[in-house]
Amino acid sequence: MIDMKNTIKLLLCFLAISCMSVTCKKQGSATNNPSPPQNDTSLVNTQHLEYLTVPVTFSDGVNASAVYIYADAPDYKLTPAAGEGYACVDDVARAAWVYLRAPGFKTDTAIQSKAERLIDFVLEMQSPNGYFYNFLSSGADINRFGQTSINNPEWWSWRALQTLTEGAPLLQSINSGLAKKMDDAVDRLVTAIKKDLVPLSKDTISVKGISIPTWLPAGSGTDQAALLIMGLIPYCQRTNDEAIKDYIEKLGDGIVLMQKGNATMFPYGAFLSWQNTWHAYGNEQAYALLKAAAYLQNERFKTSALMEIDNFYPWLVQNGYLSTFAISDDGNGIKTESKSTYDQIAYGIKPMVFAASEAFRQTGDKKYADMAGHIAAWFFGSNDAGQIMYSTSTGRCFDGLSSSGVNKNSGAESTIEALLTMQKVEEFGEIEKSMKSYSK
Repeated sequence: MIDMKNTIKLLLCFLAISCMSVTCKKQGSATNNPSPPQNDTSLVNTQHLEYLTVPVTFSDGVNASAVYIYADAPDYKLTPAAGEGYACVDDVARAAWVYLRAPGFKTDTAIQSKAERLIDFVLEMQSPNGYFYNFLSSGADINRFGQTSINNPEWWSWRALQTLTEGAPLLQSINSGLAKKMDDAVDRLVTAIKKDLVPLSKDTISVKGISIPTWLPAGSGTDQAALLIMGLIPYCQRTNDEAIKDYIEKLGDGIVLMQKGNATMFPYGAFLSWQNTWHAYGNEQAYALLKAAAYLQNERFKTSALMEIDNFYPWLVQNGYLSTFAISDDGNGIKTESKSTYDQIAYGIKPMVFAASEAFRQTGDKKYADMAGHIAAWFFGSNDAGQIMYSTSTGRCFDGLSSSGVNKNSGAESTIEALLTMQKVEEFGEIEKSMKSYSK
């Protein structure tokens, strides 16, 4: 394991920069004039992501790129998910973000090509009903019937949505034909969303005494609703679709309803993920609400997002983070039904870094830059185990932290979520400086 005790900067001097890596730095937002990045060596190393990436040719002759789900230590052999497949839209769509968001994307044809091949994979996985299949079982064979792959309104379709709506404008001047295919795919998906989700009435039910909405994906899935918001905002910016604009607000209303506790009462303004439970992974609610607040000029959404960031995030950091909890309310106040500290994964850390970073971008308050950096330092030893979870020299992020130690496998999700976090950190010098100060 790499020794990080003499600061991240010492570690970074060993980073091997190759033409296979995305190494340019993002410039900070002009909104609050953040400081530039702290050094000339990028935190972002795509070496392991590229190792996980393999070519695939679909039956229609399209040459695309897939990303292996797992890579198992110690030799990091590429490994499929038993009963599901070896690559999925859920990961490939996120891998495309790494390249689409790279500072060199507009001018570096190698980066552009990597993004395009991943997007080709996503497009090939769309079904006639507008939704996406998730897994390739082997070769170019699509898993059409697995519970985690079926073409229903599920996570992987929202992940595809965000990649396509975010990527199409960036590719318009580079590959207009591909951008058109992306827009067309989004239009088909939005048609399905309008049919299946938009008409749902704003009803509520009670689960363990907790009032929850029924009009979100999976009924009360605020995690999925957050992804939908982030994918639908760029769609609305392209189309000015008033029905979907109203739906974004409706999704935000459901997320706000799932906010429980307050500044002095557990869970301190956290957004429950589904029904009466919270889980760390994929909890993008605060970030999505901040984005929706800016797009819709909705101060209520912004206030709600900052409630979680100001109260729940500090509590998590002070208490060594959590993996999940469940609550109930018998009329005498909120009670904790269950609580687990582990497993802790990159997919649970990245959403908080993004939300705190966006809070800094929108407010200019440096406490949010400090918070984003503090949370990001989890990757560099500021965790219960005191272990480095992401290596800038290899680009690997370990798959998780448990009560028994570090899971040193390094699959797609962990690697991609770490890279996206490092890109976000590099947008703001203040956040990068904070992260280094908290790193072990």
